Amino acid sequence: MHVLLCASMTSIAQNIYGTVTDCANHQTLAGVFVRIAGTHTGTSSGNDGKYAITGLKADIYTVEFSCIGMKSVRKEVRVEGSQDSQLNICMEATQEKLDEVSVEAKSPVQRLRESSYNVIAVDTRALQNTSLNLSHALDRVSGVKIRETGGVGSSSHISLNGFSGRHVKLFMDGMPMESFGTSFRLNNIPVHLAERIEVYKGVVPIELGGDALGGAINIITGQSRRTSVDASFSYGSFNTYKANIDVIYSARNGFFVRLNAYQNYSDNSYKVKTRLLTFHADGSSNYSREDYWFRRFHDNYHNEAVVVNTGVAKKKWADRLQFKFTYSREKQDIQHANLMKIVYGGRERRAQSIIPALSYEKRNLFVPNLNLRLSANYSLARNNNIDTLARQYNWQGEYRTKSFKGEGQYTMGEYDNRSMSVSAGINYRLNERHLFAFNNLYSSFNRRATDAVANSETTTAATFMRRTNAKNVLGLSYRFEPSKIWNASAFIKRYDVTVRGPINISTNTTTVVYEEQQRSFGTNGYGIAATVHPSAAWQLKTSFEKAYRLPSETELFGDESLETGDAGLRPENSLNLNVNISYEHTFAKVHTIVCDAGLIYRDTRDYIRRQIEQRYGGAFYTNHGQVRNYGVDIEARYFYKKMFSLGGNVTYQDIRNMERYSATGRELIYYRDRMPNVPYLFGNADANLQINDCFRRGNVLSFGYNMRYVHSFFRDWASEGGDIIIPKQLSHDLNILYSLRNGRYNIAVEALNITNEILYDNYSLQKPGRSFMVKLRYFFRNRDIQPN
Repeated sequence: MHVLLCASMTSIAQNIYGTVTDCANHQTLAGVFVRIAGTHTGTSSGNDGKYAITGLKADIYTVEFSCIGMKSVRKEVRVEGSQDSQLNICMEATQEKLDEVSVEAKSPVQRLRESSYNVIAVDTRALQNTSLNLSHALDRVSGVKIRETGGVGSSSHISLNGFSGRHVKLFMDGMPMESFGTSFRLNNIPVHLAERIEVYKGVVPIELGGDALGGAINIITGQSRRTSVDASFSYGSFNTYKANIDVIYSARNGFFVRLNAYQNYSDNSYKVKTRLLTFHADGSSNYSREDYWFRRFHDNYHNEAVVVNTGVAKKKWADRLQFKFTYSREKQDIQHANLMKIVYGGRERRAQSIIPALSYEKRNLFVPNLNLRLSANYSLARNNNIDTLARQYNWQGEYRTKSFKGEGQYTMGEYDNRSMSVSAGINYRLNERHLFAFNNLYSSFNRRATDAVANSETTTAATFMRRTNAKNVLGLSYRFEPSKIWNASAFIKRYDVTVRGPINISTNTTTVVYEEQQRSFGTNGYGIAATVHPSAAWQLKTSFEKAYRLPSETELFGDESLETGDAGLRPENSLNLNVNISYEHTFAKVHTIVCDAGLIYRDTRDYIRRQIEQRYGGAFYTNHGQVRNYGVDIEARYFYKKMFSLGGNVTYQDIRNMERYSATGRELIYYRDRMPNVPYLFGNADANLQINDCFRRGNVLSFGYNMRYVHSFFRDWASEGGDIIIPKQLSHDLNILYSLRNGRYNIAVEALNITNEILYDNYSLQKPGRSFMVKLRYFFRNRDIQPN
């Protein structure tokens, strides 16, 4: 069948429908751009040639049909009362000869790139056949560095333009992820669960509603209305396997249901190089001066999750109503503290979470161009930390008996984290030039100990004190679009937070006295963003923001294991400036060049810094003071048809301590030092070669290469004589993929860190060496489902 893919814009409306065909052969035409003349209201025809424009008032409309290679058509149609109007048309081919024209609809990724926000949108479809999780997918984005503490299941922290960890907010479908629990997070969610990943550098739109300081990442899960089956299994080094099944059913009446289940497991038995603790007969011990190679022996990780989505779409009373239920659990051995030389042989953590969620969307609510979005979720995350052995281990698996229980701090404690988030957003387009938006996000957190027997032996005065955190972020924005050449947005935000938890009120550093206290904080933020398109190839963006970030639950209350919180932490605030320029051009119809460069400035006060206690390897949080950052990130890519691509990015950030005096008035020796344990120069490069119709029509063979580089940086303050340097790192990955029958059957082989480099991230915590992974994937997708 002769099918042309044509440029389109997608919008949701109602009352005019029909089928578009080719006048010459009566074949249906896919991707035809259908629009109400003089408006932004439009859609495109599906694979069966059908289209529908909804939500129109009774009136006479001129409908425009356009498609590359076909003559445009304009037809008038009358919409009367509640009657649907059918308009079937055929289109004639132009007389011009087209050479392999393949123009796709303007995707959400493209629309985001053209907005005034400095945002990168990653289409994850190209990564579906890899064994990557969402963290590893993000690690390929310009300006983003994922910092892991180990292998599969290890905790990961995101560094984005100089900010890391919880300075960068994570969202899934616009809702904050910080309440989802450790068993459902970026480092264990497979990449196929996401349709795209949006990375906001600097100013974050009010629609996300969060208190992001250095940017935000929004995971958009699949919204496909096609019935499909996606099943895969991966196996590789260190006895690692990953299994997944994703089933979508979509009916013609708009009903849909999606079931996704996945499992991750690994022994994580890779080798590490570190110091050896030697036990002596007299009861003493000491660490070796040199590093030796050891195999990890207590680092198993096991994780499962089930996600069920069901609801209806394209109804008169709802464009989308969705119920979502997520259950996840994990069991993780703890091999070492935040310092790798401190090793454990029996510590472990178990967690499970239950997350019901509801979302509702309605366009043209009551009046045209008034759109409503409501979302809510509730999370119950139960955690159990186990540390009972009266032993001290070394990296050879040897141990000596201790006089007290606990390798670190004795615990069998069990506690629940109960969280709730509710988001409401309304936007109204007055006309083509003016758009107003309102969004409010309320979230609450409550932690309580649940097992009095398990906690009885480790109870302190603070154990059963309340730990609560309630936040509300309200935003108002206005967008002005005078032309297609430029547009600008301005917004204000209101931040309110109330925290209740144990505070150490002791004035003696050798004793701890806890008192339950409540503190409240409220303030306002604001910002502007603008973009200019001086030509079709060039785009300039700039944004400025006064932003606040409210401390997270882990920073306030710890994790009851290796992290110690401080309920007295103050919110961070920052002045942020971004300037970005991009260029994209296709020449000779087959060559495309994309370049992007961004400059950043951050002036942050009450910066929340994570530090490591050197004796036992625990982590704690403090308000540091003033931190300033200048940075630049550059990305360039070249594409030849759909056969070959080559690209890379590099990020430099000069993030320094600008706090000159301590709380006691003493001048700090590390004034103007780089912030410790933060990479300041890193980059990625990748190449991909795709051979279409390899051996058989519809089969594709592709070869991929990825390189990651991190320059050396200080682990501690340089001016204090910090002699521990995280060495520079250069790693290389290769992958081969063979896809059969238009992607139905797929086999991929991946070789990671092929040169077996020693790779570090946080505080010299070593990541896996050379490893291999094989993935088998079956994928079937039915044709588009069009609701009645």
